[in-house]
Amino acid sequence: MTSDSTRKAPRHFAFEPFVLSPDRQSLLRDGVPVRIGSRALDILTALVERPGEVVSKRDLMDRAWPDAVVEEENLKVNMVALRRVLGDEAGAARYIATVTGRGYRFIAPVQTVELPGFGPHAASPSARSGSLPAETARIFGRAQAIEGVRRGLDEARIVSIVGAGGVGKTTIAVTAAHAAATQRADGAAFIDLAMISDPQFVPAAIASALGLGVTSGDPLSSVVHALRRQQKILLFDNCEHLLPAVAAAVERLAAHLDGVRILATSREPLRIRGERVHRLRGLECDPSEHPAADEARRFPAVELFAARAAERSGYRLTDGDAPAVAEICRRLDGNALAIELAATQTAAFSPVQILQMLDDRFRLLRLGPPGAPLRQQSLLATLDWSYGLLSVNEAALLRAIAVFAGTFSADGASAVSGANAAEVMDALSRLSSKSLLVMDTRNDLLTYRLLETTRAYCLERLRVSAEDATVRSRHAEHLCAVLERAATDWERIELHEWEASYGHYLEDLRAALAWSGRDEALRSLRIRLTAAGVLLWNHLSLTEECRRHVGEAVAELDAAGQSGTAIEMHLQMSLAGNTLFARGLTPQVMSAMHRALDIAVRLGNVDARLRCLRTIGACEIMGGRNDDGIRTLESCASIAAAVAAEDSSAARERENYLAIGELFVGKLHSARQRLERLYNPDARDFNDSRLVRFLVYRNVDLGSVLSHAQWLTGSPETAARTAAATVDAALRTRYWFSVSNCLSWACPIFFLSGHHDECSYYVELLEEQVLRHGIGVRRPVVVFYRAALACGQAVVPAQGIDDLARGIEEFRAINYLARMPFYLGVLADALARSGRLGEAQAAMRAALDGAVTQNERWCIPELLRIRSSILAATGRAVEAEALLAESMTMAVEIGALSWRLRAANDLARLWLLQSRTADARAMLRPIHGEFTEGFATRDLVVATDLLARLEKP
Repeated sequence: MTSDSTRKAPRHFAFEPFVLSPDRQSLLRDGVPVRIGSRALDILTALVERPGEVVSKRDLMDRAWPDAVVEEENLKVNMVALRRVLGDEAGAARYIATVTGRGYRFIAPVQTVELPGFGPHAASPSARSGSLPAETARIFGRAQAIEGVRRGLDEARIVSIVGAGGVGKTTIAVTAAHAAATQRADGAAFIDLAMISDPQFVPAAIASALGLGVTSGDPLSSVVHALRRQQKILLFDNCEHLLPAVAAAVERLAAHLDGVRILATSREPLRIRGERVHRLRGLECDPSEHPAADEARRFPAVELFAARAAERSGYRLTDGDAPAVAEICRRLDGNALAIELAATQTAAFSPVQILQMLDDRFRLLRLGPPGAPLRQQSLLATLDWSYGLLSVNEAALLRAIAVFAGTFSADGASAVSGANAAEVMDALSRLSSKSLLVMDTRNDLLTYRLLETTRAYCLERLRVSAEDATVRSRHAEHLCAVLERAATDWERIELHEWEASYGHYLEDLRAALAWSGRDEALRSLRIRLTAAGVLLWNHLSLTEECRRHVGEAVAELDAAGQSGTAIEMHLQMSLAGNTLFARGLTPQVMSAMHRALDIAVRLGNVDARLRCLRTIGACEIMGGRNDDGIRTLESCASIAAAVAAEDSSAARERENYLAIGELFVGKLHSARQRLERLYNPDARDFNDSRLVRFLVYRNVDLGSVLSHAQWLTGSPETAARTAAATVDAALRTRYWFSVSNCLSWACPIFFLSGHHDECSYYVELLEEQVLRHGIGVRRPVVVFYRAALACGQAVVPAQGIDDLARGIEEFRAINYLARMPFYLGVLADALARSGRLGEAQAAMRAALDGAVTQNERWCIPELLRIRSSILAATGRAVEAEALLAESMTMAVEIGALSWRLRAANDLARLWLLQSRTADARAMLRPIHGEFTEGFATRDLVVATDLLARLEKP
């Protein structure tokens, strides 16, 4: 029998406005039970258990009819019933999308939730709280405060825990957030602001803590979008040094996110509307002068002292020491950190001696405003006293390591202090035993960090010392070395391991750049730091931050005497790439890449030369200069072939580049053959950094382009599978540039196949990437294909046409002119079907002129077909027929079987109206017969229906 302690909690899945409870065999809509058959419920459960994944028809039938053999028709009947219950409309699915030939996909966001009254045990707070730090094992005297904060989060949108440094704000906040997160479907997130020194990085810190890229200048927009439907706690820790920036961010989030509750810790309130302030005092102290040990222990301040002293030195509180310990706690105002620091000294001093030394320190310090009680500065006094007990070398090391924004290693401590590594290890151990330092293990490596209050004290000590410039210079040099080593490791270790090893250096990089930016004499160091940081910024998707810093470094190259160097080459390449992703194909992109290419040629750097040529060629194609792009890529290919023996990836890149160029200029079969030779549909290692080149995953890039070649050459079903598999692979990489790139290629595949529900799914997914990660250059794709889907209705809406035009203008604004003739053709078709023939003709002229100018032969057959439909609508049937014949001839010439079928369908319909049934049948049947798949796609369905009509007597 299963015990209560091991019984699994029941599962509940929420997708607005429904909650599915499989264990209870129930579906609720807004809390009200919905009538649904058991088979349909089983099918729905199978889908929501795997949201976003394709679930095969066979799997669904096995789930709903586990002990019976049934026909596929049974599944279809139950699917119709299920969609009716959910309110899914034909052509506008919100929940379940059909994946032709494969199965079904649940496309709405799904959350696993805990409902009151379900199951004997709730999920553990730590499991539900996501990125929250672990709860402190034992907390003294704070139960009432924790409950007050937790209750406050139920009643107010913003709760601030305010108190002196070291009083225990973070401990209370983390514990309360864990408790509150159990009532929130999306748990909690922790935003640690202690490492942030510059207010401008507060929005980026929030986005990064939530796993969002920061590719735009407004990260908070991505945060608002990501959290707009979530029920979540956001814990902002250590806000006091960034109050205006944090207050502004919190106010904006609270205004737009009804389901989010914000908990902040600070020494001062945020002072914004709706804030509930919870002031945290020190731990309660024994007020009596001569308590016995048992009496004193009833007070949490003494209890904390005794517990920490026992942990550090094996000390046991006695009746004789109790009065001194009680007085120590009173003198320290019950400040938890101050008490812990004092307790660590019991290894060397008795409580009476510790009290005497504290009294001496209070008398010596003159802190705060004149006349203020010294005990208000209890923590600072304790820190100063603890610092004064250190040896000269220990104090110097403590000052030096304060420059690290977060965790650091013993090697890092040795580098910034200039001390011997073995001596540093010993000193770090002693500092940890005195509670001045926290030890942790990161990837089997022992790491250290200072508590924020201790770090602030030590930074002030460093500032007034004569060592400040020396230590910060060592820190910057050490950081350069670490990040340069990171670039080497990028090629040999897995991405998750790389991020774990180097991702935490971001704020150190920011701090070092800020410090070096104050002195022109440090210009060369600042440039080196920037170059070393590029990979880290790009890996963390901090595109705009990288672009800004790199641009500043490039502007200083001449003054630093580094013009024309390898550093300039790499900086110019980074400037081009990040500008391309952040701002579009601006003139600065090509200028920077050509400058980098010149340097690469002069330095004989073949790899850099290849990267420059590839990017220049890709940009030329994106900008509508296909012939220039092909020439550039061919020169790239010849160089790659020369070094292929040394670098096999160079040969693969050469083939990939040529295939992209061939696709656009209409060499479709050649492009498909190249791509299929390179593409590996079974690739599974999405953490291998060596698969990432030029800011996208190579296999994802290949699959995206291959799907287009497959569709155009007459394999629409294979193309859809390739596109879907490529998107799935990209999503597993969590490399958002690759995700957005492949989604941009996937949308047209499903649009062209007539699978509008799936196209809509990928458009929504792309919009999610655009908004969540700030990838604004992909926004025109979303605007255009959403409008194209709207215009695919029987009655073309005027707003849809306006949105098509807006999408086209957005492409032009960022100079993305590739596929522009096709976009204009879609607009012309929509205009013609809405009766606006004059405008349609103008758009079609622009489309055909652009196709010729840009040498975009891949879409010319389709443009001729659309122009034919416009002429037919104006009564010019003879000219229309001639254009369809030209379209089919052109389609044969470039190998575009799918375009050929479209034109043949139109011509068959035209001849059917003219009673040329035999001619139509003789023309259409062999073209239809060339297809071996995709018979559920729109054009083949039309062709099949036409042939059936043409066979009738």
